[in-house]
Amino acid sequence: MTKSGEPPDRYCGAPEPPSDTAAEGMAWAKQLAQRYLPNDVRLCAIIAFGENNASLWTRLQAARLIAQIAGAIPETIPDAAQPDRDGGAHA
Repeated sequence: MTKSGEPPDRYCGAPEPPSDTAAEGMAWAKQLAQRYLPNDVRLCAIIAFGENNASLWTRLQAARLIAQIAGAIPETIPDAAQPDRDGGAHA
């Protein structure tokens, strides 16, 4: 609380977008991914295959992430909703 008895203003607002258009935003995201992805893969490899005290579950998840990044695990795409007889939709 402030001296006047009102709670402090903690809302900072939404951050400004890094670009004006979606195409510029995708280019910015791709640039960040190219910069940080090698470090992410190295970290996962150290966890999965290195000499450390990580649990078996943590090692498994790190190895799964490496395979997912490499494209060995395909992304699952949900089925499209099918129209019902009454006009509604369900999966």
